[in-house]
Amino acid sequence: MKEDKFFWDYHKQPGQKLNTKSKKLENIKPLVSIVTSYYNSNEFMWQTMNCVLNQTFQNWEWIIVDDGSTSQEAIQYLEEVKKLDKRIKIYHKKNEGLALGRDYAIQYATTDYILPLDADDLIEPTYIETLYWTLETNPKASWAFTNSVGFGKYIYLSDVEFDSEKMKIENQITATALIRKEKILELSGYGVAKRYMNEDWYLWLRMLQDNQFPVQVGYYGFWYRRRNESLLTDINDKKKKEYIQKMKDIKEITDKMNKKVNAVIYPKKKINEDILEDKAIDINNLEDIEILEKNKNAYLYILPYLGTDRKIYKSIKEQAKDNMIYIVTLQNDKHSPYVYRQKYEQISTVYDLTTFLDNENWISFIQYILQTRKIEKIFLSNTKYNQKLRQEFKVIEIGNIKNSEFVYHLKIFKYKFMNWLPVRGIRKVVRLLKSKK
Repeated sequence: MKEDKFFWDYHKQPGQKLNTKSKKLENIKPLVSIVTSYYNSNEFMWQTMNCVLNQTFQNWEWIIVDDGSTSQEAIQYLEEVKKLDKRIKIYHKKNEGLALGRDYAIQYATTDYILPLDADDLIEPTYIETLYWTLETNPKASWAFTNSVGFGKYIYLSDVEFDSEKMKIENQITATALIRKEKILELSGYGVAKRYMNEDWYLWLRMLQDNQFPVQVGYYGFWYRRRNESLLTDINDKKKKEYIQKMKDIKEITDKMNKKVNAVIYPKKKINEDILEDKAIDINNLEDIEILEKNKNAYLYILPYLGTDRKIYKSIKEQAKDNMIYIVTLQNDKHSPYVYRQKYEQISTVYDLTTFLDNENWISFIQYILQTRKIEKIFLSNTKYNQKLRQEFKVIEIGNIKNSEFVYHLKIFKYKFMNWLPVRGIRKVVRLLKSKK
């Protein structure tokens, strides 16, 4: 939503620290294969590594391919990474570029799902879990991606609604998505793209040409690091011959795309908000699923949305001191869903079910949370589905969550005021004066 920018804090990047209280996992069954092509990439990889290790969904393997790194420091760093977890596998090959590095990693993947992740990008803690279940419940979709955050040299929020026609002239999707491995293999992988091309865009276009469609998950799950010296920046320099040739080759494939391809887009615009159906999620591997845990009691809050209600926030924050808190939200507020989401995520794990599941799967997903997190108490606020939820679960009723119009607009006013050009100038002068003391 356009209001998201008023509430987003770019300083709250995932992976800034490792959850040292997570348990050591051995001999688990991987369900997702993360693949990383690595070339002298040790500068920022510590944060990417923390993001992977901090995932709520722990059934992954991480295949890192050293694509002929020339820095001994970078190569030695990989050896240290390998020692951190038995699920991390390191391979070495001669330098052939990012696309062939990913393909090399995919050949060692043992799961049905591929997650390409560059060594300097970030993912939110629930990223793998939400994308895994959205593909499990949308079996005809070929890949799933989230909205994204640009950070580093440039900052922005990207929540552009997927449009296969617009994809012909501009790549709307980041490289990091959860993809069915069989679909990548059917199209001969990333390596068929020429060196000067965006190999991920080329893959998406070939999928669309084959009438395959994605799922767009409606929260900011992926952080894309923007750097001046990145390969993508160089490729997209419109003054360079490589860019002109790239667009010619892109046009060659888009000319063959004769049909508009519709994605599954969450939150869905039309749902029956009065009925909460109960269609069981087919969780064939539930006994194998491992979840990031802490040595605390686990409580679940079922709320309509996360708004400006300070009383609810303070109550949950107090509970979070001694307990593991999970929050499920079931409704779309008329305002930005990010009024307080980042704030809540500092003390809890948040799942907005409207952003990645059909409502017929919500009851089953809550049951999945109860079982995998060993939830001891369920707190229920004023959702539209309270009657059904009371029938399904033993809940503790709490006060109605409120969303103050005044607080909402005050926060927007504060953002605009602090970013008003004269105020920004004054703040810059104050910082310079402080730095000279």
